[in-house]
Amino acid sequence: MEVIPIVSLKSAGATTAALALATVWPEQRPAPVVLECDPAGGDIAAHFDLPLTPGLVSVALAMDRPADVGEGMGVDLRLHSQVLPDRRDRSLVHVVVAPTSPEEMRRPLALLAEKLSFLAATETDILLDCGRLEAASIQGRTPTVRLLQQAGLAIVVVRPQLSELRRLAVWLPVLRSGHVEVMALLSQRGPYAESEIAHTLEVEVIGSLPDDPASAAIVGGGAAGPRPDRLPLLRAARATAAALVDRLATVGRHRDSSEAVLGTVVPLTGGTR
Repeated sequence: MEVIPIVSLKSAGATTAALALATVWPEQRPAPVVLECDPAGGDIAAHFDLPLTPGLVSVALAMDRPADVGEGMGVDLRLHSQVLPDRRDRSLVHVVVAPTSPEEMRRPLALLAEKLSFLAATETDILLDCGRLEAASIQGRTPTVRLLQQAGLAIVVVRPQLSELRRLAVWLPVLRSGHVEVMALLSQRGPYAESEIAHTLEVEVIGSLPDDPASAAIVGGGAAGPRPDRLPLLRAARATAAALVDRLATVGRHRDSSEAVLGTVVPLTGGTR
């Protein structure tokens, strides 16, 4: 099982990225579960007309049952997930939906950040939709930051534009100091090539998703459309999912404590895709 947090800078689309990756997750692995844990509240239930139960609230209740977690039984996310309706692909996308209110997210997120290991009973990969990294603070030890630290990994969805890349440059040493391995997932278009971003920021670019609002509305918003294998967004996501699974299978996610934190990042100069 892999726990893979996905966060965004500004509004680059963490939810759409998580759902896209789940839709085309490599077949040699069990179908993943997308777990909404955005502190601003969830959107999937509203977009796909799903009830809020089962969901993140029922996961939190299960985590609070000493009789279960105290005996090492863990929490099986499959019992708290729902299947997205009207999927035209071979695999079913399982989601754990979250309430829309930030107030209702506080307790479940606090429990999840404290007891992430209790999800070990789920013998499948878990994609955590953590929302916007901008709302988190390492100094405040927010639930989002604690989730990233427990997972030892963060897939940061970022537009290849100067303003967002500068924000990523600010966050990189912060996350790395907490032993979080960072991989960038580029979203939409920008003036900087993947190779230039990887070299300048010294960050691994795990993939790139196209600027495709029509596909995003189908994958992340429940809109009607053609078969998933015809969507440009999902064709790109398939390559990213395969690269991510291969990467996690060959390289340990947790950095050694002796590794030096990367220093100041030089300004980006621009480039072509």
